[in-house]
Amino acid sequence: MHVVRNGIDLHHFQPSPVPNTARPILLGIGTLIETKRWDRLIKIAARLKKEGHHFKLKIVGAGSLGGALSQLVRDLQIEDRVDLPGQLEDISAELGQASCLVHPSEVEGCPNVIMEAMASGRAVVAVDSGDVTALVEHGKTGFVVAKEDDAALAQYVTLLLKDPGLSRKMGEAAREKANREFGLDRLVR
Repeated sequence: MHVVRNGIDLHHFQPSPVPNTARPILLGIGTLIETKRWDRLIKIAARLKKEGHHFKLKIVGAGSLGGALSQLVRDLQIEDRVDLPGQLEDISAELGQASCLVHPSEVEGCPNVIMEAMASGRAVVAVDSGDVTALVEHGKTGFVVAKEDDAALAQYVTLLLKDPGLSRKMGEAAREKANREFGLDRLVR
């Protein structure tokens, strides 16, 4: 049996240096629905702010939970740290501005957004669901955490915030893996 995973256009998702800013961007991309668990990422952002970390969390996407997530951001008083811009068309540009991708989804198949982030040279912190462990090499191209392990999710996000060099190194390894395994030529073969 052979598994043929999704492929992506590696020319569209080009690697770029991880921005070296005082306020790194943690990026989440996906539909704003319950199974994507954006609520837990927003709560982690509140915790990171309370701990004194400097960052911006940007969750790109549209969906039925948009209003509820905006309200959660207001309730937690982290409007200065969380941006919910809705659906955006140029995902490669968003990835180019981000320090890493955080993917808290508990239900997945083969998430294209993880492959796109890796092709863009970004480290990934993701929940173990669907094909995530086949994409992200824990400790090499990012980190994979167990479902409902908010402490580990926060720990690895914090690690990448505190160590931009590690984030860059993982992003470079992620791009190498994307070149080997995610291209459309590989999909066709």
